[in-house]
Amino acid sequence: MTTAVRTGLADLVADAQRYLRRVLPGLASAVHPVTVAHAIPRAMASRYHIAELTLYGETPAMLAVAREPGESSSRVIQDVRSLRSAANALVLYVSPYLTPTQRRFLVENHIDFVVPHAQLFAPSLAIEFRDAPDHEKKTISLLPSAQAVLIHVLLSGQPRWWSPREISATAGYTSMTASRLSAELVGRGLAERSTGGRERFLRLAGDRRDVWARAQPFLRSPVLKEVDVCWDLVGTLLADAGQPAPRAGRDALDADGSPAVVTTRALHIDAWRALAAQPAVAPGCAQQVRLQIWAYPPAFTGVGAVIDPLSLYLSLQGKRGHDSDTLELRIEQALATAQHA
Repeated sequence: MTTAVRTGLADLVADAQRYLRRVLPGLASAVHPVTVAHAIPRAMASRYHIAELTLYGETPAMLAVAREPGESSSRVIQDVRSLRSAANALVLYVSPYLTPTQRRFLVENHIDFVVPHAQLFAPSLAIEFRDAPDHEKKTISLLPSAQAVLIHVLLSGQPRWWSPREISATAGYTSMTASRLSAELVGRGLAERSTGGRERFLRLAGDRRDVWARAQPFLRSPVLKEVDVCWDLVGTLLADAGQPAPRAGRDALDADGSPAVVTTRALHIDAWRALAAQPAVAPGCAQQVRLQIWAYPPAFTGVGAVIDPLSLYLSLQGKRGHDSDTLELRIEQALATAQHA
């Protein structure tokens, strides 16, 4: 392991310690290296950076930070349980961020965790503390246009500096919208603005994976509503108008399996309005499709006939019945590919 990685893990532990001391004043001890290393399974020691502390003056506890980012939720749950049993101590899983899906799985499986300066969830101690409750986050979400441009840039391998005006134009947005979304991305700390020249350019404020992680509190599902339609008629109207309606929902997640019948598609709200008559399902309909009506053009962020994995992830939040590990892996692969584009 490199010195930089070791330092990063130690910094995260230090952040967790400061956070615990703030939300549990006088109840969290100093953090120190593990003194019972013999009790830690070798597999756990190789996968996690572990430190010890005491809570409430008597509860032995450990902070566990994954040495490699991107561990699946199911793996984390299994590891924390194993470590908890082996060390006979409360184990707080520490992560710099958690996606809503990851957080939900940890909560459902009663895994104690800390996201420094954001959340402490410790059912073992009957504690749940959040610095930014969900009902407050809605007020700081990105405009749909800003979210669309951010996702497009994250996935398209844009050069270091890019023009928000040019990229916005490809999605059909005006120069005024480009100016607004630029201010949003810079204001949320997701992009940086150049200082010279007549036209202002932007660049991502960090590594693509890091920006995606930091953007989570500001992102929302692109789906405004869902309607069931008779695809016989709607599909023909959209094809005649040159309007794409890519696979969405579980059809997009299972796109590699090439389902014979696509039952869920995504459509920009402007295209939906342009249909004027909104044909409902009627007797004699050969194929029924559920249309997700999106706040931004799905073809702008997607690839071919399938919506992009980042928007797919956001659209499936809170919904059961899909493979979350597969979706997280697809996101990792998409961001890694964009890194080298």
